[in-house]
Amino acid sequence: MCGDSNRQSSGGTIAVVFPQNQPTSAETSLSSSPASVSSFSSSSSTSSMSSYSLFFRDAERANRTKVVLQTSDTDTYHALRDYGQVDVRIEKYGDISNTSQSLSPLYEFKLHMERDMGSTRSQMEFEIPEKLDLGVSETGVIGRQVTVREGGSILGIGVVGYN
Repeated sequence: MCGDSNRQSSGGTIAVVFPQNQPTSAETSLSSSPASVSSFSSSSSTSSMSSYSLFFRDAERANRTKVVLQTSDTDTYHALRDYGQVDVRIEKYGDISNTSQSLSPLYEFKLHMERDMGSTRSQMEFEIPEKLDLGVSETGVIGRQVTVREGGSILGIGVVGYN
């Protein structure tokens, strides 16, 4: 770990997802400047959303992965919950300057927001019926781009790292 931190590591992986704020197609490419990432968008309903975290952990049941969506912003929580179902893509590459969805992802799964197993207004818990490789390897998720979509609209983009 770099630098001093009082935060305890909880294992697994994390992707901080930044919402996209202006309508555009899923085939749009970003410039490499950090400002372009925050200005890129594909859903006008995400304008009130803040960044949120996706945690990936091994589930207690075999061949499954636990996904926890966490936010400290109640507007973001309700906006995501209102979608009902979102698609999560873990891309083969970690290049967030290109949001092309034409390549098949490394992993893709749906989160049914109405089936949230959590009990708070700051996080939603899900279990997906696939065991993700939570490490660094040919099939590992570390360093890969995560894209959260609803229909054809990109709701947010992040990169998976260690938690």
